[in-house]
Amino acid sequence: RATAERQEAIEQLRHADRLGTVGKLASGIAHELGTPLHIIAARAKAIHQGRAQGQAALDAAEIIGEQAARMTAIIRQLLDFARARRLKSAPTDLGLAVGQTLSLLEPLGNKAGVRFVFTGGEQPLRVKLDRHLFQQALTNLVMNGIQAMPQGGILQVTLRRERRAAPGAATAPREYLVTEVGDEGLGIPAEVRGAIFDPFFTTKEGSEGTGLGLAVAHGIVCEHGGFIEVRSELDQGSTFGIWLPAEEQG
Repeated sequence: RATAERQEAIEQLRHADRLGTVGKLASGIAHELGTPLHIIAARAKAIHQGRAQGQAALDAAEIIGEQAARMTAIIRQLLDFARARRLKSAPTDLGLAVGQTLSLLEPLGNKAGVRFVFTGGEQPLRVKLDRHLFQQALTNLVMNGIQAMPQGGILQVTLRRERRAAPGAATAPREYLVTEVGDEGLGIPAEVRGAIFDPFFTTKEGSEGTGLGLAVAHGIVCEHGGFIEVRSELDQGSTFGIWLPAEEQG
């Protein structure tokens, strides 16, 4: 029963973290929906007023359908992200999962003056994981990077394969798939680096942080048999790496 209660508490923390992130995404996604809404309104008005007739009306109707489908896809992504779920692993293309995550977060990055640069996703890197939970962990790292650059900058996301031993473990080296998120922000002071993955620990002011994001990301990655590493220098930025075993998890 204690194990079940602990699992339930973890799920509640994850869901609270997801909902908090959805709130931050809403403003960016509202901006993203603005353009197709304007296009739909203009085309519908042209049809209604008789300014678009015959083939022009058919073309306008087609454009309305395309823009409606675009908005539906954006909203579906957001709802899918917000949905509570338990870990359910399946073979996943890591590059595709990262690309989908960055696509969802790009409006928020644009609003903050942050440009995403994604490399390493050209070749399929397949691993067995829960895609939705991985995307939640990655989202938290990307959001952390955006917030670390209040004046804007470049957020570098890189995928690669690397062989090494797990940190602090007397085990033989193994293959890992690495997803790194690097920002050009203020960096993390050395005296607090040991606490950044603790639940509810945050150095952010006001509503910028709840102290759950990095803790939830750490828990998700550990549950997949991996680990998170961080490199940081003051005024030079930080790089968070998600290391997942390349072998498929059972």
